[in-house]
Amino acid sequence: MSSSLSGASPDYDLAVIGAGPAGQAACLSLNGALRIAVIDEQARPGGQILRQPPRTFSVADWMKGGAYRGLKARLAAFEALTNVDFMGGRSVLGLREAGGVWTLTLSGASGVDEVSARRVLIAGGCYDLAAPIPGWTLPGVMSAGGTQAFIKSQQLVPGKRLAFAGSHPLQLLVAEQALEAGGEVAVVAFIQPFSTLAWRAITRPWAALTHWPVLVSVLGSAWRLLRAGVPLRFGRAALSVEGQGRVSALHLGGAERFDCDAAALCFGFMPQADLPRAAGLQVTPARPGGWKASHDEWMRASRRGVYVAGETTGVKGAAAASAEGALAGLAVALDEGLIDQGEARRRARPWRKARRAAMRFAALLEAIADPGPFSARLPDADTIVCRCEDVALGDLQAALAQCAEVGSVKLATRCGMGACQGRNCEHSLLSLAGQPQSDRSGFTARFPARPVRIGDLVVR
Repeated sequence: MSSSLSGASPDYDLAVIGAGPAGQAACLSLNGALRIAVIDEQARPGGQILRQPPRTFSVADWMKGGAYRGLKARLAAFEALTNVDFMGGRSVLGLREAGGVWTLTLSGASGVDEVSARRVLIAGGCYDLAAPIPGWTLPGVMSAGGTQAFIKSQQLVPGKRLAFAGSHPLQLLVAEQALEAGGEVAVVAFIQPFSTLAWRAITRPWAALTHWPVLVSVLGSAWRLLRAGVPLRFGRAALSVEGQGRVSALHLGGAERFDCDAAALCFGFMPQADLPRAAGLQVTPARPGGWKASHDEWMRASRRGVYVAGETTGVKGAAAASAEGALAGLAVALDEGLIDQGEARRRARPWRKARRAAMRFAALLEAIADPGPFSARLPDADTIVCRCEDVALGDLQAALAQCAEVGSVKLATRCGMGACQGRNCEHSLLSLAGQPQSDRSGFTARFPARPVRIGDLVVR
């Protein structure tokens, strides 16, 4: 049981939720001054961008390339910190405040327990935007992010022959990584025409020029895929996935069919907003969907003692996440009286500059990846939208004809009541409803933020 409940001092000065670039940067900016707990669902720190293999595994050339060099150096520095207790393999189910102390309820292999801290930084990252199409619930259909997680951590390709489809350029990188790991790629298909992608980049010339190495890297991936014989398709919607008990083919617009035993869909990413919403923090709509946590110039959230950083505040990449994490760490130091305003602003200056540059590129990438009008086609009425509760599109359309709010649709259909708590279906339902998205238009976020056995809660 948390020491805060027994009247003793909190376990930690700061609890950091998420061990990706933002969480690491926050800890490093505090220079060992505080007692810190870092909680992450993965067994090892690094986040999605540096998904580490299990300690018992040895992966040759893990995350090779100059793009990862700085991130790997920061990870090594983080792992060397002696004032940080890393709690891997644990999910944060919820957090609550009493008397200026925050209590975090955690679940893991050993069950449910609690830790307490005077301050909390939420840096929970993001997840793939679900895009329901016929056949997307077949075994073998994954998100591009999920596919990449297998490849990054263990060089494991989840299938022999993969087909990629969506709107986000990340699928080019993941497809190339799949080839390097020994897989085959049947096709990489973009819903947008190539002319649209190029025009969106040209209309933001400053962001494109100042981040030309990244754009060259993406174009390089496309060229290497073409040289390997991988078809690239533009202006082609992923119409359906075919298979009996397992993926066997991907169908695209234009009546094209590509044989495959796995399909990776990539339509963008959404902030992890479960904990901020459940804790009553102010959030605003994010693009292409979901909510991002609001904050001030120092990454302070709307409740005292809580800070937010990284993709929790909007999906914008590792560089921006690192800058925001460092700013949040400086804010904690400032609020703790460890540094004064002058030193905080001096140390924050390069991080603010880095964040501004990263935000410009994030806006460019968001524009390029936006499916826009090309995603207007609805799937068939019997296509599953809520995969946890097997709620089809037709069921939702019928309920929307009778219900004024998505909360009522949830009650009528059970859409959003499954294990994912709406992370896969809430955005789709809001899109169908055609309502202006606000912090009050979606489902009500409740404890627990992750699935947990009732028995574990009772024992606690």
